[in-house]
Amino acid sequence: MANLIKITSLILFPFVIGISMPESEKDIVPIDGDFNPEHLDGPFTGGFGELTCHSCHFDYDINMDGGSLTVEGLRDSYQPGKRYDMKVIVESSHLENGGFQMTSRFKNGSQAGKFEWTGNHLMYTPNISDEVKYLQHTRESTTPSGDRKVSWSFTWTAPETAIGSIIFNIAANAGNNDDSSFGDWIYTKEHITSAH
Repeated sequence: MANLIKITSLILFPFVIGISMPESEKDIVPIDGDFNPEHLDGPFTGGFGELTCHSCHFDYDINMDGGSLTVEGLRDSYQPGKRYDMKVIVESSHLENGGFQMTSRFKNGSQAGKFEWTGNHLMYTPNISDEVKYLQHTRESTTPSGDRKVSWSFTWTAPETAIGSIIFNIAANAGNNDDSSFGDWIYTKEHITSAH
């Protein structure tokens, strides 16, 4: 009898889930077998009270030894209107794919400066805010080089007027590419740059 109940449960479980799922979610199908969409679906930089990627990829502590998140080009101070070349680098001993999200904001939370790039390796996360821009990877740019490292290059232009310090918040995922939220390492960084 116990075996019959177990078999019945296994057979009915997918149908119960399908019935209880909201109509808007029934048509969501993973793209190319990947659980994650091409882009993130919310703010996950860790700044200004936001969550980080760790809210879903929670197997390990944040900023695990054996990997790192580096942002080249960040300065202790900025000059109004000046362009700064930057590079986000994520690496870890088990990295099979990677991604990140980044913002630059004044202390009041408003957008500070602008990001620019060429090619199809970066995009703004859609549907979060009309004012604050969330810079992130695209699907095409998540594959690492042979040294278990993935990177993205871009330019950040400082605001035309120096009206105070700017806070950069970055969160990154050193993923194991197993089509799940498990086994990934999350790294975060906050950097404050003051007006020159």
